[in-house]
This record gives sequence, structure tokens and C-alpha cells, in this order.
Amino acid sequence: MVEILPFRGLHYSPVHIRASVFAPPYDVISPAERQAYAEGNPHNIVRLILGAQPGDQTWHAQAAATLAEWMASGVLERDAAPALYGYRQEFALADGRKYTRTGFMGRLRLAEWGDGVHRHERTKLGPRVDRLALMRATHANMSPVFGLYPDPEGKVGRWLEPPANPLVDVQDGDGVRHVFWRIEDPAVVQAISGAMAERDVVIADGHHRYETALAYRAERRAADGNPDQPQPYDYVLMYLTALEDPGLVVLPTHRVISGDLPSEGRSLLDALSVDFELSPVGEQDSLGRAIADAADGTVAIGACLAESGCWLLKLRDLERARVAAGDRVPDELATLDVCVLQNLILEPHLGIGAEKLATGEQVTYTIHEQEARKLVAGGEARAAFILNPTSVERVWRAARQGVVMPQKSTYFYPKLLSGLVLNPLD
Repeated sequence: MVEILPFRGLHYSPVHIRASVFAPPYDVISPAERQAYAEGNPHNIVRLILGAQPGDQTWHAQAAATLAEWMASGVLERDAAPALYGYRQEFALADGRKYTRTGFMGRLRLAEWGDGVHRHERTKLGPRVDRLALMRATHANMSPVFGLYPDPEGKVGRWLEPPANPLVDVQDGDGVRHVFWRIEDPAVVQAISGAMAERDVVIADGHHRYETALAYRAERRAADGNPDQPQPYDYVLMYLTALEDPGLVVLPTHRVISGDLPSEGRSLLDALSVDFELSPVGEQDSLGRAIADAADGTVAIGACLAESGCWLLKLRDLERARVAAGDRVPDELATLDVCVLQNLILEPHLGIGAEKLATGEQVTYTIHEQEARKLVAGGEARAAFILNPTSVERVWRAARQGVVMPQKSTYFYPKLLSGLVLNPLD
């Protein structure tokens, strides 16, 4: 069970609201994209959420100075009264199917993992250090954590209809429409907060931001003598959408392999044939469609190899995945596509273990099959592995059981816009 409260949001003033001030979350923005966002509008939110150069440890103070300047000059303004904030995204996938995802933002009372709030991925130290430095400098949540909650009866969703004149209504460069509005009626705010008190939350995206908020809370509480009453830093900005929302889409995150490999070509295929049924896939055919059709009751992975073309790999027996994972790994994790890829292909045949994965030097990620295949065809990569998406139900089930998935097991699409609202912590 969780506590969700309204807050006095800090957001762009109406005169400054336009698509060019917003950006995706910091962790999906490349240096070139960061520069383009910053040059596209002098008030783009990237100036507050991401440094200009990777590894720069001094940019956080500049972000804090920019935040103060924008507040003083009226670029940003703070609501006079607490509110929740509705958020709707309308989008289409590459196959033309259209979706609408609706949720809301509020401040969630921080809790340790398993105490009403559950994770499904582990985090890395580097991003946590960077986000904590930013929070120390700005005393604010600059971007929301993305959470899921169960709402089979629609008790919360019934209150999430946008008004005729929302605070924000923009379309981003990917064609996603973002509609954002205040929920100010005290009765509606109480209804939503009351309904959420009956539910648990699973983090879909933003694990680093949540863990950073936990660390910041510990620091502030220690400095303030551990006050009895809840403080603003005891909460974190959270976007929440229902587990049953028809617009809740998870895309697969494909793996692209570069560098020298110990096994390639025919020898690799022969080795893989022990655990997988192999079927060739034509250059013009979709590996994604092939593995989706073949995955009924088992795991299917697409392989695009520099020396051998594209192949459908269909796991012969799920028990092989369980054995490869080891006795201590729960079935929920052992038979996950990314774990099958790791335990039956990458580590035993390509020499890519946990340490190499952590460095990120040999394995990169993309949600686009054609991009992965193009990198192999152009000689920039030696192999690419195309995966099926992890289902929302499986993410929820694993997190509630305390099972932590490997990194990059999920890609919830579309990403939330940064800059819609900030949560000051003073």
C-alpha cells in the first residue's frame, strides 16, 4: 500500500509552453541530441537534466543556477495550490496500430523495496551518483519515476479525463501527442489518493531516480535530526498508470554484439543447434515476426550473424534454460528471453559474461530490428540478437515476487516527457 499526495508543481509558464522546451528522459538522450535540444530552444529542459559532456561532474551547479534563473524570470512558475496532474499519451507503433495511455503524476511517499513499492531491474552506480549530485544541487525531482498499479475496476482511471483546455498539448518528434493537465478538485484528488492507498506499485522505468530519492532522503533526514513529521524530501515525483491500461506497451530491447568473437559462422551455428532448432530467415523477412510466431510455449530468438545471415533460434526444451540458469534462479527468470540469450548463447559461445555486459563495451542495445541488422550488414557489428518483448504481466509478477530481471529487459514506450512538471523538495 502506498501514499500518494498532491503537490505544488513547478512547470513552464503558459507563454513558454511549446514542444521545443520538452525532452525525453536524460538516459535516452545522446550527446548530439542533447545539443540539438539545447540549440532548439534556450529554455529546453535538457539544460536542467543532462550535462553537455558525458562524464562531466561540474554541470550540476550550473543546472541549479539555471533553475533559479528561470524561476526568477518567470520561465517556470509554481502552482499556488497542491494538485495531482493528469497525463495522456497518444501514439502509433511502426505497424500502424494506435494506442492511448493515461495516467497521473503525484508525489509518492518513499518506501524501501518490497514495502508497497517493488522493482524489476537493478541499477548501476554511475547513474545513481550523477542523479544524486543533481538532486543535491537543485533540491528537486526533475523527472518522474514511472510506476504501475492494479486497477481492474477502473476506480482510479474514471477520474483521468483531460479537460478541454489542458496545461500542455504538444506533439513530439516521434509523433506522440502529450496532453497534461491539473487535477485540482479536492474531492477528485482525495478519491484518487484514497484508491491508491489500497494498492502496491511496481517501478516500470526510473529505478535510478527512485534509488537516488531514497539516498537523498537518508542524507536530508540525517542532517535535519530525523524529524518526526514527513518532509518534502520523503516523497518522490511519480507517474502512475494502471496495469490494465490498453496503451501500456513494452517493446523488446535487441542486443548488438561488436568486437572479436570466439565462435562465428558455421561453427557457431553447429554449437547453437544443440539447444535450439535453427531455421534460416531471408534478408527481406522480419525476424521479429518470425520469433513472435515461433514463441508459443517456448523461447524464440532471432540471430543476425555477419558470416552466416539471419536465423530463427527456437529453444528445444524450456528445461535447458532452467538447467543453464542454475538451481537458485526462479523459473520466472530462467525462462525469460534475455536470460536464455545470456545463459545459452552469449556467455557459453561468445564469451560475454556478466563483467563484459556491465562495461557496455561489446554489447549495445536498440529497440529497432532494422537498425540492429543494418549494423551487422555494414560491418559495424558482428552479430545482433532480436528478442520478443517481455509482457507487462510478467514484469508485474516477477517484481511482486521479489525477482529482479536483467538490465534492459523492458522498454516501456513511449517515454515520458521531461519538463511537464518538477517537484521542489524544499
